[in-house]
Amino acid sequence: MPTTPIILVATKIDLRGSPLHRCVTFDEGLKMAQKHNLPYIETSALLHASRVKCQGQAPAACSGLPTLEVDVFHLYFSVQSRTSLANVETRWVPEIRHAMPDIPILLVATNIDPPWSPDCTRVVTYEEGLKMAQKLNLEYTEMTGQLNSNLKECFQKAVYIADKGRTPNMPKKKKGFFGFRGRKPKPRPPEPEVPPVDEAPRIEIQTSTIADNFGKALEQSSAFSDVVFIVEGKSILAHKVVLCSASNFFCHVFGLDLPQDTASHPSVMNFTWEDINQGKITGLAGIRDEVTPDSSLLETAKTKVTISADITYKTFRQVLEFLYSGLPSLTDETTTEDLVALQKASNTFSLPMLDSIVKNLQNDGKFLNPSIGTYLNDQTGQRTKWLFLNKQTLSDIRFKVEDTTVYAHKVMLTSRCEVMNGMFTGDFTESSQDEIRIEDVSLECFLALLEYLYTDHAPIEEGDAVGILVAADRYGQDRLRNLCELYITKGVDVTEEHVDVIGLLHTAQMCNASQLAQWCLDLISRNFVAFQQRAEFKKLEGENLKYVTENRWPPASYLKKVEKYKAQWGKKGDKV
Repeated sequence: MPTTPIILVATKIDLRGSPLHRCVTFDEGLKMAQKHNLPYIETSALLHASRVKCQGQAPAACSGLPTLEVDVFHLYFSVQSRTSLANVETRWVPEIRHAMPDIPILLVATNIDPPWSPDCTRVVTYEEGLKMAQKLNLEYTEMTGQLNSNLKECFQKAVYIADKGRTPNMPKKKKGFFGFRGRKPKPRPPEPEVPPVDEAPRIEIQTSTIADNFGKALEQSSAFSDVVFIVEGKSILAHKVVLCSASNFFCHVFGLDLPQDTASHPSVMNFTWEDINQGKITGLAGIRDEVTPDSSLLETAKTKVTISADITYKTFRQVLEFLYSGLPSLTDETTTEDLVALQKASNTFSLPMLDSIVKNLQNDGKFLNPSIGTYLNDQTGQRTKWLFLNKQTLSDIRFKVEDTTVYAHKVMLTSRCEVMNGMFTGDFTESSQDEIRIEDVSLECFLALLEYLYTDHAPIEEGDAVGILVAADRYGQDRLRNLCELYITKGVDVTEEHVDVIGLLHTAQMCNASQLAQWCLDLISRNFVAFQQRAEFKKLEGENLKYVTENRWPPASYLKKVEKYKAQWGKKGDKV
């Protein structure tokens, strides 16, 4: 726009003289304006003052803002700041109307995020901006220069309201600041603005509960336990599958092969039960297998492990809490002596991360420990998958899925799944069976469910996400359902006609996947015209149809405005 005049405006001149800010002087600003042959002005909302210097004119000829020929003001604010919107009412509109009360103002919202942006920074909605404009009797529009969105329409609207704002008694000038005066053709009003599209609802993921789940397994250790520790004459029941998943030391104690990534680690010890019973292994005084007198299916053979006399019941209990949940339960009442004893035990049982946790507590680094716990739970989950997922090792239950035998461990299932807990500890027939047939879930989805129960992760991306979602609902796994919802929403492409979003909506509603259901309704509403042309649109009924109709985009009210505009002004390109 080489012929469009430019005014260089300096703002926030009230900050001059502040020791906290290095401000540009009036002379510096004026020099820059003169260098580029521009008029120069300074203004301050706080001081309600202005100072003008026009290139090639005497200061007296342009000593204030009102002498400039202005048709319309563009007043911009950022949708990323509520303060920016508030300043419209408290600072800028009062200042403009004080200086030029007859000039119309167009309020323009800017800094709007691209639709594909993963991180939305918009805090002021379209409705809030429009409400502010109506309150101050301003015209309103939104514009994104970065995306070249609504840019032309914004300036067309400015032309229209500038012409509309002129009164019959106002003298006609040869040529206004923007060069619009003196034009004979009546300007076409801008087309009705398309309301912005609301953001798609976000899928929230439930916080992991795996640490709490296995922590409770230790508290309720009588169920399906196969180890009994004797410490200071007291018994603590535990589970080999949990201990071996968390510790190489206990893999050796119970004779299991180590995971591949740790088998050759230099800190890994090799010893036998004979070594333990001869007192050669620090921390252990003896070990042997014992069979309970009751030979029913609910009771299993237990391995009795005697802990050395130099380790207290309290300390060893904290070691087990660490192995089960990733963190020992230490309170403000824990003494320095308790921490020293726990640190010694961490070295005895080759638990370096427990040693790090204790050191953090001793050095005011307590805030670091939750991250260690999260990391350990993730690592333990991967070890559990390698050692026990669908493995016969230490398995005490079998499932028959699609004529395939799947091996599992009751402590892992009952700790993580209320449905499984009721199945194996209640009055159901499954509680007395060695093998249970699964009819309503495919093998692929059932194995994915088991992997989630064992590790807190599931192969959703490689598998049937919708099938896993169904399995998650049937077995009451809310977080797994959230993970499936998130993955499904990332993979739906509305331009692909074979994607049955309406069918997905019905599945989500049947499986209590409320977030996915709302996402589907929102997607259909935002692409109403496209979906309305699809055959499956007829399957929308009741509340679903009511929602998408009421929230359709573009809204019916906008389409009516467009029809009215076309009837009055014709299509773009028609002469007015």
